[in-house]
Amino acid sequence: MNLEDIAKLAGVSRSTVSRVINNDPRVSDRARIRVQAVIAEHNFHPNAAARSLASRRTRVIGLVIPAIASKIFSDPWFPIVIQGCMDGCQEQDLSLMLLMESETDPHAANRLIERMLRGRQLDGVVLATSLADTTGTRLLQESDFPFVVIGRTTTIDATWVDIDNRHAAYLATQHLLSHNRRKAAMLAGPATLVSSLDRIDGFRAAASDAGIPATVHDADYDQRRAHDIAVSLLSGPDAPDAIFAASDTMAVGVIQAARRLGIEIPRSLGVMGFDDIRPDRTAALGISNIRQPAREEGRRAVDLLHARIADPAHPHQQVWLPTELIVRTSCGYHNNTEAERLDAGVERKEVAIGNLDVD
Repeated sequence: MNLEDIAKLAGVSRSTVSRVINNDPRVSDRARIRVQAVIAEHNFHPNAAARSLASRRTRVIGLVIPAIASKIFSDPWFPIVIQGCMDGCQEQDLSLMLLMESETDPHAANRLIERMLRGRQLDGVVLATSLADTTGTRLLQESDFPFVVIGRTTTIDATWVDIDNRHAAYLATQHLLSHNRRKAAMLAGPATLVSSLDRIDGFRAAASDAGIPATVHDADYDQRRAHDIAVSLLSGPDAPDAIFAASDTMAVGVIQAARRLGIEIPRSLGVMGFDDIRPDRTAALGISNIRQPAREEGRRAVDLLHARIADPAHPHQQVWLPTELIVRTSCGYHNNTEAERLDAGVERKEVAIGNLDVD
């Protein structure tokens, strides 16, 4: 069965069938319903290659993740964002191609984008994170290739979706320090990421406003590295009594370090995380943090990209998604009753926190 057969059965022209298949609005509701009924009755599937040639679109988009491949599968943020992108693709009848760069060289993602532009096998791409180095986004912009960034861009006009990382980090640090803390440290993500730099700015601003001395340490969103840095900090003569970990993965590393050294949380050390991607785990560990809508970020990014593919001349959009401060017990006790109960050893539990060897 071909388009001509569908047209005869539906009592319309071949061009009308083609418009219905390609979601062209220039079709009456009555004709659209007749064509769709015939397509459904005969289980007709248009030839994808022919559709691509006719529309110059593949209905395939790419998700570029400029990170070491191992981090994609160890950091819980990435799988949730990927799932959100898949949600968006399902809504828009698109296919998703995952494009990963396994090199540690910060320019590797740019080379990946260059190869993708030469192939021109995609309708557009979502960049899974905003890099401080904007060479890749400039390549996309100069090539008039549709793209959307998860994370705000700092030097070019682009369409993106993000959370207010600076404000969220400020609120997180403010809550952490509100429990009579005297010295703070932050375990940050890579300085190559705009989101990481924004969280550092928020932390420093909150510490400065509170008059609390503070230091920042690059832990690369890595649990092992966070653990090792925390052990070094907490073993030193000028140990902090408050640590803001810019991801829950790193917060777990800090908790492991504290347990190794016999430091009580939150009595002697307050810990704040960020993400709340796995609330079952963070709740069991009592980790206070900032909850960000990672799945919605992915879904909205695809939605924005689909709109840009349909209308490349549409003005760029910048979408801010809300975050939420989740207060548990890792920063300090909620109230005196809880403190007394924990001091008495009632309901105190040692929660398993992973397979990292900390001996």
